[in-house]
Amino acid sequence: MTLEKEISDTVDLKKPIYGKTLTVEWLLDSLRKNDKIYQKLHGDKAVKDVIFYDVSGGKGFLSVVLRCTVKFIDSISEKDVYHTILKVPGLESIEEAGKKSDIDMEEHNKSRDQHTFLMESHQFECDFYNTLAPLLNAPCPKVYKTVELVFGEKEGVLHMEDLTLRGKTISHFENINLAQVKSVIRAVAHMHKNVLSADPNLWRGKFLKNQTIFADISTAIHTMIEGLIKKSKREGKHKS
Repeated sequence: MTLEKEISDTVDLKKPIYGKTLTVEWLLDSLRKNDKIYQKLHGDKAVKDVIFYDVSGGKGFLSVVLRCTVKFIDSISEKDVYHTILKVPGLESIEEAGKKSDIDMEEHNKSRDQHTFLMESHQFECDFYNTLAPLLNAPCPKVYKTVELVFGEKEGVLHMEDLTLRGKTISHFENINLAQVKSVIRAVAHMHKNVLSADPNLWRGKFLKNQTIFADISTAIHTMIEGLIKKSKREGKHKS
């Protein structure tokens, strides 16, 4: 019989993450159980601190993305740390944007329960990473643990690998080269092949709830476009 080595962390394990109900203890437990890279590099190291900050500003409206940095007691340098990502669903970004905007979103918000919409969106993302991502076998972030969101009862979260040094978000104004185009085409073809050859019972009829999502938000988007045109002071100039 083998006994797991007890790790004497000096960090406050009950420390909440970003003022949420998630704690440092939850994060370290997930890293040590689910992240193979962390297990290999730092599995037996005691942790002295975990810091985190929001990296999602202006990039999304249904969640807060936190980049967490784990610091160790025996770190040999400031760079001897480990980074990981927590994606926490919430309406804070939408509410903040609404306060700064002169667009009236009340009618749009009345048409649906915002909490239900958020729970369904988060669950769809969890289902993708837990069920569809392994099936598609396509390039995507590793997700180590998912927790469903139940308002008033349980806080949802996705614990993911940090791609800061391995990936890049391309803006609308950047081009990609021919090699990148071919890489995307190969990945899409690979996904299609896997779907066509997979057992349809794994996916058929299970992911239909959000299929009308773009139609549902089209009214709000149209309202935003009208406001943007007015602010640009080019109203009427785009018409022939």
